Amino acid sequence: MTGGSGRDTDALLSGSMQIPFPLSTETPKIHRRVWHAGTRVYSVGGLATLFIWLLVGDFAMHMRERAAVPTVMELLRQYHASSTTMSILVTAFPAVIWMILVPAVSFRSDRHRGPRGRRIPYLLLPTPIGALAMIGLGSSPWLGGQIHAVLGSASPGLDFCVLALFCVFWTVFECVAIMTLELFAALINDVVPRPLLGRFYGAFRAISLGAGVIFNLWIFKLTETHLFEIFVGIGLFFGVGFTLMCAKVKEGEYPPPPEATGAPGFVGGARTYVRECFTHPYYRWCFAVIAIGMLTPSPFNTFYQWYADSLGMPKQRLGELLAWSFTISIVLAYGIGWLVDRFNALRISVVMLLLAGTAYIGGFLLVHDVPSFSVVFMLHTVLSGAFYTAVGSLPMMLFPRLRFSQFASAANMVRGIAALLVSLVQGPVIDWSGRNYKLALLGSGVFAFIAAACGLLLLARIRRGAVGDHG
Repeated sequence: MTGGSGRDTDALLSGSMQIPFPLSTETPKIHRRVWHAGTRVYSVGGLATLFIWLLVGDFAMHMRERAAVPTVMELLRQYHASSTTMSILVTAFPAVIWMILVPAVSFRSDRHRGPRGRRIPYLLLPTPIGALAMIGLGSSPWLGGQIHAVLGSASPGLDFCVLALFCVFWTVFECVAIMTLELFAALINDVVPRPLLGRFYGAFRAISLGAGVIFNLWIFKLTETHLFEIFVGIGLFFGVGFTLMCAKVKEGEYPPPPEATGAPGFVGGARTYVRECFTHPYYRWCFAVIAIGMLTPSPFNTFYQWYADSLGMPKQRLGELLAWSFTISIVLAYGIGWLVDRFNALRISVVMLLLAGTAYIGGFLLVHDVPSFSVVFMLHTVLSGAFYTAVGSLPMMLFPRLRFSQFASAANMVRGIAALLVSLVQGPVIDWSGRNYKLALLGSGVFAFIAAACGLLLLARIRRGAVGDHG
């Protein structure tokens, strides 16, 4: 479709017009307090029940996410991992897993048809594995110590034994975490009415931030002395909560999957995946906005704990700042969701990127002590959180609904490649600079402005109607 009408452009930007391959021939609309998502029809009570169970799963998943990285970073610090090692394990390694695992799982999930739907089976099966892997992470220091003692003089060292076991459990954990994050977004795309997505993601963001407040106010300060208990508790909480969500949420019916074209099997599927996702310029711009935008906070997020420690900030103070900034973000979340539903996700995402980029560059120039770090850190958390709230429903606006997971995984694969390249650079640069953590702020600022520029170019392309042939 080229040269589309102004009416079509406004519909696409607002999310009311879904580009290619709609899930059903009926456009989702609200009629007298009844909502539609594909073949699912919700009353007020049904919609409330759906939201409650999705929020239960979201809270369990984000409690896991909020706890995992800070706790893992403390474990790595205690066992003397370098900045390069930490960057590779926390940023590069997940990116590699994402590139290998997510496209295959997403492609198969889009085409799966079963009595439990196409998303729930892929979410339910790995959940207990992820919970056990998190418990394994907490057990790494004890198990590593036992191996070190058994090997005696032949041991490569306690730190090496602990970190080697950590890598094993971290691999399993990241596989499950990445799969559930990806397919949970796809489940939302399938079961949540489209006119409510912005406010829905606003509520989700509030729940996620609530998990962050709980962790940072009461748990974060305990990471130095109670790593095992934290890992076990969060692992069990995730396993039970997410399993309940999978059991209670029902998917609708789906039309038959697209007919396979080209060679059968893995090679044919890979060719179809690449052809459909990467040959059209419109989708490449979509991937650039999402991938670079989501990567924006990564450099500072990777090193903020060590940055704060280098300035002499106590962990309790850092946890309090996180809790306060998350509380502010909770207050803002629903309003940002409303703005997304009113003005569309792409416009609001660009505004948030420009504000965040300004804060990062200002921090690079001005941070020199604990008070100035505190201000920039609060701005980072609030503005990056506002961007995550705004961008949450952006893929639903941009990608075809029937094959949403496939296109979303392609965006995340691009993001993974970018994250891998950044992680291979940022750790060594920080080490070579004598641990000058200001460079992390500079990196985040540069990414924010690049992503904003890509968003403005994509917005101009949509206004011109240059969104490809969606027939």
